[in-house]
Amino acid sequence: MHKSYWTLFLALVVVGAVMVAGCTSPLSNNTSPTPSTTTSQPSEQHDAFLSQFVSSLYGEFKNNTTVTSWDVKWQNGTSVNVQLQYNLTATTSIHDNQTIIRFKTIDDATNYVQSLNTSGYVLTTNVTSLQYKAYQLVAPHAPTVHEEYTKITIQNPAYSTIKQIDNIVTLETLNTTRT
Repeated sequence: MHKSYWTLFLALVVVGAVMVAGCTSPLSNNTSPTPSTTTSQPSEQHDAFLSQFVSSLYGEFKNNTTVTSWDVKWQNGTSVNVQLQYNLTATTSIHDNQTIIRFKTIDDATNYVQSLNTSGYVLTTNVTSLQYKAYQLVAPHAPTVHEEYTKITIQNPAYSTIKQIDNIVTLETLNTTRT
C-alpha cells in the first residue's frame, strides 16, 4: 500500500517537473485530438486575448506532450475551463483540469490570488511553464508578474497549482490514471 503511494507521488513529482519545464517527449505517435470548444451561451462574447491564450496553450501542450483529449468550456466572457488528458508514460496518463481567468488589471489578479487559501502550497517565481510560454506567444511583452503556488498531496495523489501571469490566473489540478 505504501509503495503505491510512493509510486503515485513520484509520478506527480514528474508531472510537476514536466509542467514547470514544459519538456516531455511523446512515447507514442504524436496524433493530436481536435480541440473541442463548447459555449454555454452562443451570443456571449469571449475575451479575445484569453481566447488566443487558450489556443496558444493548446499548441504548447501539443508540442510538449501526447494530448489525448482537450475540452474547452467558457464559463463567461473572461473565464474558461480547460480539461485535457495526456500520456506521461505508456501506462500512466494525466488528467489536467484548469480554470483560467483573465482580470482587467494585474492588481485585480494579484488580489484574487491573495484571497485564495494557499496553505500547504509552495511559492515559486519566474518558472517557465507551458502557460508562461503560451502567454509569451500572445502578449506583446514579457510578463511583469509570474508566480506559481504548488501543492502536492500524497493521500489522494494530486498536483495543484495556482499560477499568476500578469492579469491571467490559472487554477489547475492534475491527477494520474494508470492503465
